[in-house]
Parts: sequence; structure tokens; C-alpha cells
Amino acid sequence: MRAFWTTRGRLSPLPHKASSSSSSSSCVPRVPRLRRGAASGDAGGTASASASASKGKEQRRSAGELKKGSSPRQLIDLQPPRGTRDFFPEEMRLRNWLFDKFRHVSWVYGFEEVDFPVLESEQLYTRKAGEEITTQLYNFEDKGGRRVSLRPELTPSLSRLVLQKGKSLQLPTKWFAIGQCWRYERTTRGRRREHYQWNT
Repeated sequence: MRAFWTTRGRLSPLPHKASSSSSSSSCVPRVPRLRRGAASGDAGGTASASASASKGKEQRRSAGELKKGSSPRQLIDLQPPRGTRDFFPEEMRLRNWLFDKFRHVSWVYGFEEVDFPVLESEQLYTRKAGEEITTQLYNFEDKGGRRVSLRPELTPSLSRLVLQKGKSLQLPTKWFAIGQCWRYERTTRGRRREHYQWNT
């Protein structure tokens, strides 16, 4: 049964009201409500899955490259360079004992100890022994373009100190030095590329 209302002498039907929520819901399909963060979670899961997939591809590619080429990490040789040696505590005790004997004898005879760089100008040795000596030197050019060498003996360095003092040095000069030297030559039994020298 419909109700009517009067407007300026006319009868017009009243607006139709929904009878109940059940009738309106039957006409409009219900959309399921998403939990907060569900949509963002799905997007994040998709992104993380794609990132994991790309990471897996990179790892497989890197593994393939390592199989084809050499390994970036190589084992370190724990042995000292050829012709040199290590000194463990028991060997250091023996070396120090011997060097102390060198010093004691030098002091008894009135010698004073001096020291100088292990790295000298290459010219210091070629001027004395000629260019052929370079085959027996650990020599190279430094970053400043200077030709230098590890000292093969102590005598040239000791002579350089005497010449450096010149006439101001009181004669006779009684100096001694104990130092480490290097010679790039064929190693034999009892003769290494690294050795020590007592020079007076």
C-alpha cells in the first residue's frame, strides 16, 4: 500500500524507503574489507620475492664467473721470500748473544757504533763496482723517480758517513756497525740473499 501527499492540489506518491537492510544488501554486492596493512604487505612480499630472485641470479652469475676465472682470494704463502729467514725467540736469543759479543769487542778497542739507512742511492754502489753490480742488487725506482737500492754491504754507507763529515772529522776514526744486507744472487748452502755484517 502506497502513501500519497498533496502539493498544490496534486497527489504525489511519497518517496520509496528501503524496507530493510537485508533488501538493500541483496541488491548491492558486498565487498570484503581488507585488514589494515594487508595490501601493503602483499606489495612488500612481492617486492621482496623479486629482490630475492634477482639476488639469486647474481649469486649464480658470480659462481659461474668464479668457475671460469681465477679465485679472487688466493692462499698466502707463509714462508719468507726466497733467500731470507725468520727468527723465532730461541734463534733471536742466539743472534742477540752473538751481536752483543761483536759490540763488546768493538767497545773494548775503542770503536763507537753508527747506523745508516737500509735504503741507499744506487749510485753509491755502481760508482764503486760498476754497472754490472746492479744484477746483484735489490734495486728499483721510487715514486720520485730516484734509483735506490737495498744495501748489499755496509762499507759504502760507512764511507759515505766519513765523507759527509769531511775535514771536521777527527782522525783516526774508529766506528763500527752491525746491519742487515741484501744481495740478489743465487742462494747456496750457508749463503742467503739476506745476511748480517759486522763492519769496523
